[in-house]
Amino acid sequence: MKKYKILAIDDSPEFIETVKAVFLLSDMEVIAAYGGREGLEKIYAESPDIVLLDCMMPDMDGYAVIKLMRDDPVLYNLPVIMLTARNGESDEIKGLSFGIDDYVVKPFNPTVLVARVKAILDRKAQSTNANPLTFLAGNLVIKDNAEKKIAAGIPFAMMYIDLNDFKSYNDRYGFERGDGVIKHTASVLIKAVAECGQKEDFIGHIGGDDFIILTTPDHYAALADRIIAYFDESIVQFYDVEDRSRGYIVSVDRRNTIKQFSFMTISVAIISTAQTRIVHYGQLSEIAMELKKLAKKSNTSTALVDRRK
Repeated sequence: MKKYKILAIDDSPEFIETVKAVFLLSDMEVIAAYGGREGLEKIYAESPDIVLLDCMMPDMDGYAVIKLMRDDPVLYNLPVIMLTARNGESDEIKGLSFGIDDYVVKPFNPTVLVARVKAILDRKAQSTNANPLTFLAGNLVIKDNAEKKIAAGIPFAMMYIDLNDFKSYNDRYGFERGDGVIKHTASVLIKAVAECGQKEDFIGHIGGDDFIILTTPDHYAALADRIIAYFDESIVQFYDVEDRSRGYIVSVDRRNTIKQFSFMTISVAIISTAQTRIVHYGQLSEIAMELKKLAKKSNTSTALVDRRK
């Protein structure tokens, strides 16, 4: 069963401990941030499934945090429950206008809070427009975004990202740890876009270990370099100490043959409409599949750009 990750952002350590106690027996992990600025940093670093956000904090209040989140395309779909000691209708309306998913007044009923969190997560997981594991936009939204750019004649680059030897990792460690790698990959993409992408950049999750980024033609190179660097330096943490010391794992390939596999690497296939003439989304997908196969032949993390006219 998937273990959800909750980020609780509140300047009161006592309140954070209360939240941890409330979710102690649930299938959810609570991560703490003791202020708005720290909370924003942990959203990118931890890739939580939902955020419990205090309304009033000294360094940056909850309204400022949610505004920055909703202004960022990579965070627009992340669920937020705002918590407040107030009980005023105007506060609730203000929070909802910023795009929060629910509003809870302190002191809260623990059973009700858990129920509300689970309801929001279940609703997000069932949405056809979001991947249930990462909450990134799914296939329908990815296709719609790309097709709108093609129809409008807006130059863009599509980056198709997937992992090499992910199946062997799943077979060796199990699906739960494999899901952890998928969520980590999503956080790597989010972090890379936040640091060297643009506000309008789009991140989607096709499914499994396959992701899409839509960016401008002048940004894909820096993004690809950053994604590869972050992934390569962090993926080792997902392996057991024994496997780390050996530098490989023993698993089975697609023919069910036992063999040695190096640590996972990441492939980035890039198609720029400033370089390649694209007339429909299917063409993008076809070229991406070709580049993906070529990139996977490398023993290292690789980015390949389509050079056809």
